[in-house]
Amino acid sequence: MSTTVVLEHELLELVSSLVCLLKTGRITFINEAGRRMLGLSSSDQAIGAAFESFVVEDYRFLMEAGWKLLAEEDFLPLKLVRRDGSSFEAELRVRRVQTPDETFLLEGRDISKFVRSAEALREREERLQGVLASVAEGIVTINDSGRIESANPAAEQMFGFERGKLTGLDMLSILPEPDRDRHMRFFDAYMAGLFPTLMGRQVEGRGLRADGTVFPMEISVSELRHGRHRLFTAILRDISERKETEERIRRLAHHDSLTGLPNRNLLTDRMELALARAARNRARMALLYVDLDRFKPINDALGHEAGDVVLRKVADRLVRCVRSSDTVSRVGGDEFVVVLESVTRREEAAIVARKIIEALAHPIDYRGIPCQIGASIGGALFPDDGTTLDEISKAADIAMYRVKHTGRNDFRFYSELPDSQPG
Repeated sequence: MSTTVVLEHELLELVSSLVCLLKTGRITFINEAGRRMLGLSSSDQAIGAAFESFVVEDYRFLMEAGWKLLAEEDFLPLKLVRRDGSSFEAELRVRRVQTPDETFLLEGRDISKFVRSAEALREREERLQGVLASVAEGIVTINDSGRIESANPAAEQMFGFERGKLTGLDMLSILPEPDRDRHMRFFDAYMAGLFPTLMGRQVEGRGLRADGTVFPMEISVSELRHGRHRLFTAILRDISERKETEERIRRLAHHDSLTGLPNRNLLTDRMELALARAARNRARMALLYVDLDRFKPINDALGHEAGDVVLRKVADRLVRCVRSSDTVSRVGGDEFVVVLESVTRREEAAIVARKIIEALAHPIDYRGIPCQIGASIGGALFPDDGTTLDEISKAADIAMYRVKHTGRNDFRFYSELPDSQPG
């Protein structure tokens, strides 16, 4: 160690308040006054440790702002913890040292005596609010009557309120109507001591903005007892973007990316549910396999972009041919499946099949070029042509291929085939 560094450290030992040097957040030097303040028997108990390990846990979130940001504050009020576990009120001053590496000088004072006065408490609150204003998460404090006592700017922005307008509102006013009863049941149960582990857990809920829109949020609540009263601090995060991403991923897993129709995975789920309902209600269900005619020449002559346009138009026309309770799915390049629920007789499914053939008979325009297609449709009914998903699917597939090989642009039901046998 150089003579200059030794001299500097000796001078720091003369300071009566805590003095630390930090590199990358870890203590490289602490003076004797600091060791006494933190209840340490030697410097070795602090050297190499993260300074935040001497900060009371409830105040450690201040360190997350970064030492550069904290160095811009004149003084930072917080609580420090001694080696024996006892805590005390402190005032910290952070300054950056002009060195090639990331070094900060921390000066701390024990202000326990001062914060007993109302003025010191007021100043600490103001400074803490200044730090809270820079936090990205919404932070609100709620009393044991459910009233909001304070809210940082992030919370006000999250809920769409002007500055100061959240304070004084009932917590229920920022929750959508369907969630209010549930919140009150949990709150009353916690106050009665039925859910002692509720605090500190991250849960998902919904928030209500001032304009009436609802958004998903993540909530974490902690409790601070003040005499006979309780104060709750809620950290709120708007997770709309995360939920939208999850929904996109879920949709990609269950829907065709080109047409937006259910894919084979979702079709299977819906068919199983439809079969179960039909069996339970002793009703019929129809399955139509739709295979496009003359689609490949369009792809070959005009390219895949033209083919994509045709497939999207086909999807739109198919959806318009069925009821909202029915399902239209794309299961292959030019193959579609239609599930018709609550069919009383075969003729009802035949009407839908005719509507599809007529709808697809009209040319589809691609950049001024009329694309003419058609459809070969095979149908099967539950329980007439089978009683399981495999049996119904196989029957409709056989009927569709029979149409393909006997003229196309038509429909047939499996039961109409001369050699049809269920299963």
